Formats: sequence, C-alpha cells, structure tokens
Amino acid sequence: MPLAILGAVTPEELAEMLRRDREEWDALAAVLDARPSGALHDPESPAWDASDVYAHFARWIHNSTDGFEAWLDGRRLIRPPEGTDDVINARWQAEDAALSFSEARERASGAFTRRIAAIEAVPAERWDPKLQKMAEADGYQHYSNHRRYIETGGAAHATRDTDPQSP
Repeated sequence: MPLAILGAVTPEELAEMLRRDREEWDALAAVLDARPSGALHDPESPAWDASDVYAHFARWIHNSTDGFEAWLDGRRLIRPPEGTDDVINARWQAEDAALSFSEARERASGAFTRRIAAIEAVPAERWDPKLQKMAEADGYQHYSNHRRYIETGGAAHATRDTDPQSP
C-alpha cells in the first residue's frame, strides 16, 4: 500500500513500508544468493546474473537515495541518468561487469542500508508529498518485480509495463 500522500506519513505507515522493504529485500537476496552464477532471465532478455542484479540495485538505490537526501536537505534535485531505463541499465551493467558476486552484493546491501537509514532519519514534521513519493522509489515493489521475474523465468516482466509503481 502506498503511503498516504495527503499530509504527514504516520508512524504506522512508515513502519509498514519499511517492513515490506526489508521483507522483499530479504526474499530477493535469498533468490540471488541461491543462484550466484548463471543467467537469471529468459533468453529473450539481457543476460543478467545475480551479480548484475545486485549491481543494478546498488546503482538505482543510491540514485534514488541521493535524490531523497537532496530534497530533504533543500538542495537541487540531481538530474536523472540519461536514457531510457533499458539504456541506463545496459550502461551500468557494462560499467559494473568486473564486479564479483561478493562485491556487487556488498554494494547493494550498503545501498539498501543507506536507503533505510535515510528514510528512518526523517523527522515526522519533514514529511511532504514529494518526500513520501521519493521514499517509495526503489523499494519493495522494485525488489518484488525482479524477484518474481527471476522466479518465473521472465513471465512477470509484463508487470513493468502495467504496474505504475514499477521502474
């Protein structure tokens, strides 16, 4: 359930979002850790292994957390990466190709921890509709979409086009 956009986020809503984030992150990590090598996607998709997925999350989570922190600090929002999601993902995958599974996992775990800490550090009076929307970016829905995609061999890929919360 998305956070209530009309007014301040309640402690209960925030706790529920973070619970779902942690739960879905752990589920995704379990899937990736069980298959640290080999292609995870169907043959029609880019050949991503677990290292690629972890590196993907490290990049996107750091990117959205940078924006979250900038908004919170009253700084100008960062420019989004150039290109479509597919172009950005391909570029980042090429840049991160030399990462080992352990390195990619560590980067993603660090990004996730940073994201959670940034959200938890926001005082109740600072929540506004924009910050609430940004808090949901690269959260449980993103993790869930990738996990389901991997578990179904790509059949869940269609949710990216039909789920407005899916990046």
